Amino acid sequence: MRRWMEENEYASITQMRGSMSQINSADPGAFERAQYMRALTTYRPTSL
Repeated sequence: MRRWMEENEYASITQMRGSMSQINSADPGAFERAQYMRALTTYRPTSL
């Protein structure tokens, strides 16, 4: 992972996470919809 980060000019995990945040998205609405769809498709109910 460290090599990939260096190749893609990320100084830290925090910087990488920040660049993928909704705030930094070119289309925040599309980002939000994608996250919603991801939640719907990956949800797995758990029993109590």
